[in-house]
Amino acid sequence: MIQLSACIIVKNEAFLLPYCLESISTFVDEIIVVDTGSTDETIKIARKYHAQVYQFPWTEDFSAARNKSIMYARGEWILYIDADEAIDRVNASKIRDVMKRKDVMGITIRQCIPQQINNIATAYYSEYCRIFRRHKDIRFVGKIHEQILPSIERLGGKVLRTDIVFNHWAYAINEEKKRRRAARNLRYLLLELENVQHDPFLYFNLGTTYCELGKKDAALRSFHHALDLDKGNIKRELIGQVHLGLAKLYLELDNFAKAEYHAQMVSYYDPANPLSAYILATVSVVNKQYKAAIVHLEHTIQINKGETGMLPSVELNMAQIYLELGSCRSASGDILDAEKDFARSLEYNPLVALPYVLLGNCRFLYGDKKEAEKMYEHALAIDPSLENARYGLAACLTNKK
Repeated sequence: MIQLSACIIVKNEAFLLPYCLESISTFVDEIIVVDTGSTDETIKIARKYHAQVYQFPWTEDFSAARNKSIMYARGEWILYIDADEAIDRVNASKIRDVMKRKDVMGITIRQCIPQQINNIATAYYSEYCRIFRRHKDIRFVGKIHEQILPSIERLGGKVLRTDIVFNHWAYAINEEKKRRRAARNLRYLLLELENVQHDPFLYFNLGTTYCELGKKDAALRSFHHALDLDKGNIKRELIGQVHLGLAKLYLELDNFAKAEYHAQMVSYYDPANPLSAYILATVSVVNKQYKAAIVHLEHTIQINKGETGMLPSVELNMAQIYLELGSCRSASGDILDAEKDFARSLEYNPLVALPYVLLGNCRFLYGDKKEAEKMYEHALAIDPSLENARYGLAACLTNKK
């Protein structure tokens, strides 16, 4: 009996497809691959993993290709996944467990999207219905950012929310690929806009895409239009994402009052998003309100660690968060707790020089020149060009004399 069918649509995915197929081949009962025109080794790789491969001419409609893939499925359940995604063994086991539920028609997962290095956010999480019962009336809708959930809801089916994670790697690979995808997505979104003009989800995706392309004015207009169209019939977390997009844009445009307002709205609609508190902390630092910034950063840490009782929708660079928290404490005169935060920053990433410099400064202020000297030397071992570390070390050596 075929219980679980994995359905994938592909085009020139030879680089990442093996990782995807390797991750699912041990727990799905069949793999359906619909190819929309590959010219590389994609089809050969799919057949190596015993996938059933079908051809489908690309029509600039993701739902059309997805719906074709699920037409070939024979399983009781369907899992749809992309070639640049993978599922580890722990989450594969969870999938098999939740499929035993008799009262459920759809199952949501958390798509984890790792980010480029040097980003305050190390990963974003988005919730999608990616596992569902095979049913003739369950079909995808939308030319781009296609969804299966609306058809399940029309049938009155129960959707189970889970903590199952899919890792989505495409946007962590390189910035150029990210921009190419954004340009492609924009083209499809504008085509969709010709037929659907009152969908806040569409305008949210437009705003996000314009952000990725650096078109800030267009992004602002799209996000605001999404808010104007909201009638309370889409997920509140999505409205939180719209406000987050606006908060980030206004922060970049130095409109701190509007950035603060939209960050507060993020915390209302999506309290599991730590970026709301982080943006509020950033605004407080700009206004030299360091004690307020400390409160916001402490709340950022609580959300990020799941201490508020919710799974965070974003994972943050905790080394950077503790570094900024220590800097705020130092600016407010709390050197002792600042030192603790700099040390915590190093626990998360001991290969960064700045926390050693700041620790050296704290210990120099305490009069512990020997420990300060060690910290400055650590910093210079990582980055010999740091002038502030050299000045600190020189000061320690001068005091010795």
